[in-house]
Amino acid sequence: MKKILIILATITVLFSCSEEKVKKSGMDFEKLKLELNLSVEQTLKYDEIIKFFDEDRASLLADLEASGNDSKKERNKLLRVSYQYQEHVLENILNEEQKVITHEFIKRYMPGVVDYSDELKAEVIETLSLDSAQVDQYLAINNAFVKSFHDAHDKFHGNRQTASMYWNQFNESRKYALKKVFSEEQYAQYIELTMKESYRGQFTSK
Repeated sequence: MKKILIILATITVLFSCSEEKVKKSGMDFEKLKLELNLSVEQTLKYDEIIKFFDEDRASLLADLEASGNDSKKERNKLLRVSYQYQEHVLENILNEEQKVITHEFIKRYMPGVVDYSDELKAEVIETLSLDSAQVDQYLAINNAFVKSFHDAHDKFHGNRQTASMYWNQFNESRKYALKKVFSEEQYAQYIELTMKESYRGQFTSK
């Protein structure tokens, strides 16, 4: 346990980088449009929906900033509601396969989501047959990972390339720590399971 605590501590101090000016960016719905392979009729309706919600979000964010309550928490809350409603509207013009693609895309890029899904984490615990001590350490390591990534947020806010660098660096530290907790067989199972689910921000763990 002492070794694990030492490893957890190192996750938050692995590296630092200079502050840089970054631009804000949202979901790339042009990329999603290419993945959906829309018909001409669908494309026209899709573009109208995207335009409406882009403008609506810009207005809502401007109002939030003007209110003086423009915290990261409030911005993410507003954006999550907007993207969820947008998905609901888009469903009206999509077939079943396109709905699945859209749902996975929006889930992957949803603001404030920085790690593997809770469903996947639960699957890890069950599939690896972790004992109670391993579960506690597994959850502690995951929490340390999420905290470290959140704490580094100001360094990469809006810049996906820099965020990807941070995510992968912290994830390497997480995997190093988990190697100390899991057996060799369990660790191999863990890697196989996490390969099923790229990080929702598309900061893919290798």
